[in-house]
Amino acid sequence: MKKVSVVVPAYNSHDTLARCLGSLVNQTLQDIEVIVVNDASKDDTLEICNRCKAAFPDKVIVVDSKENLGCGGARSLGLDAATGEFIGMADADDFVAPTMYEKLYNRAIETGADMVDSGFYAEATDKALLKTGDDLTGELDDSKRSILIASGGYLVTRIFRRELFENPPLRMQKNMAALEDLEVFIYLLLKGKRIETVKEIFYNYSDTAGSNTKMMDMDKYYDAVYRAMKGTYEKCHELPAYEGCKAACEFMMVNVYSYAVNRCLYDQIASLGADKKNIKKYFDNVGMHERELLSNLQALKKQIITIPYDANNYIVDRISGLDLEILKECDRRYGVASP
Repeated sequence: MKKVSVVVPAYNSHDTLARCLGSLVNQTLQDIEVIVVNDASKDDTLEICNRCKAAFPDKVIVVDSKENLGCGGARSLGLDAATGEFIGMADADDFVAPTMYEKLYNRAIETGADMVDSGFYAEATDKALLKTGDDLTGELDDSKRSILIASGGYLVTRIFRRELFENPPLRMQKNMAALEDLEVFIYLLLKGKRIETVKEIFYNYSDTAGSNTKMMDMDKYYDAVYRAMKGTYEKCHELPAYEGCKAACEFMMVNVYSYAVNRCLYDQIASLGADKKNIKKYFDNVGMHERELLSNLQALKKQIITIPYDANNYIVDRISGLDLEILKECDRRYGVASP
């Protein structure tokens, strides 16, 4: 068994994959496996994978998917192939510091943690950030879990004990245009018992043109949000820790619900201006297709969100007043009004 398995989905990654894989195979942690999944690329991504495997046969595993599964589906294939004691994840656009996995693994072994977080650097904004502060480390309780969930974070800056992904198997949905990691991120925080951190910047995030996070196609974004909300609820709501963290979990689902509602209203907001006095006009003037999407979103929200907006402090504190009023109007139009 390897100490750490790092899963890397790769699709048409000619420009960045060699740098990414180079940073992984040259880790100071020698007992590591790098599982790179070629997601039915149309360029020479598979050849780059195979060249790396030829150079590092004891470290690199290549999974060649003939079907394009998207980032989530490709990661799931990588998880199926993983044998490591811990799981790490990286994106083919990015690269990591040489000591990342040795330091994360050592910290996990020293503390008995189920997951260990670290910092990342975003090239586009020239900012470094560490999401897990000292006050949130150690044994997880409802308070710590709730803050960690509501604050968001990244799978790629962490390692997770592989047992968290098994019994039952935890995998990502395929062919989601965005948000494929939301349900997994929340699930892992609800299921894990202890989190630690290494306060160093290891992960370098490259905001590449054309990346999924820039995707603005309304139908694809609606699909991603709908499936992320549904998947989060289905995966998480029966976990023992869910009830104590319900407000934070529901905030995260409502937050992406808000994104999708605003995306459906985008043309109206751009035309009329972002102002509470225009909210009714946004909905009056929206097209029939958008109305269908809004109705479907609201119906799902009604099934899975139980705490009224104004009774959820995470929602009140973190969603703007304008966006909250838009959500309430959506509920009034397409469902039962929120108190």
